[in-house]
Amino acid sequence: MKYFVWLVRLAFASWMIPAGVNHFHRLFPQPMGSQPLSHELIVALFDSHLFDIVKVVELLAGIAVLVGAWTPLALLVCMPVSFCVFWWDAPLEGFGSRAALFGYSVLGCNLFLCLAYIRSYRTMFAWSPRPRSIAPSLLLPIRIVFGAWMLGNALVHFFVGSWAQHAGRESLSIQLMDAFTHSGLLNVAMTIELVAGVLILLGRFTPVALCVLMPVSACALYWAALDHQPQGLVLALIGFALNGVLMLAWLDHYRGALQKRAPSLGEA
Repeated sequence: MKYFVWLVRLAFASWMIPAGVNHFHRLFPQPMGSQPLSHELIVALFDSHLFDIVKVVELLAGIAVLVGAWTPLALLVCMPVSFCVFWWDAPLEGFGSRAALFGYSVLGCNLFLCLAYIRSYRTMFAWSPRPRSIAPSLLLPIRIVFGAWMLGNALVHFFVGSWAQHAGRESLSIQLMDAFTHSGLLNVAMTIELVAGVLILLGRFTPVALCVLMPVSACALYWAALDHQPQGLVLALIGFALNGVLMLAWLDHYRGALQKRAPSLGEA
């Protein structure tokens, strides 16, 4: 099994490293999408410079997986990127397209490698995890407020339909939000907020819920920075900070994912 894991690691790194380098030093033409929605999304990512961050993540994750250093962490950080690659290649370009094969492969490799390092993630999936005993009088209200905020935000999006008021005021923020909305990625983000909000409120699977939610909080902060609206930026900063504080409170449950040298399946 370990040799197969090594092979998948090599395949994953062989995709991520050149893809990351190519953005900063052209090795091959960058696909810009053959369908209206895929083209709209990638142009918005380019114009907003969010694509720069994506490519840095790909490059660093590919190197980490290749050399076997902080591999579980790199796989977690890269998972949102792999999912977006899949989303762009398959739903947007077409499930039967040639591009979809790359989307299936990237996401499949990332998921398989996460399963191969499942021992590193096991404590994140505790049913009723205990946080560190730091300011317990503050931790409960922070968890309740943040969980209710995420849940309420998602419910408004799906059932009230008033998200249009948050479409942005600056050209780049409007362009990026339109691309997220039209591509369906905004619905994915709101689904994550919905499920994670419920779990955080209930105190169930809290570490993994916070981990999955962090990329959404980070993207919300990035978008708010593009929008240049003080109120929205402050709210995004608060949301990002609360997400981070709660993750620190459950830091013990992330110890396995933070190992520098972690064994995979088949390794001692």
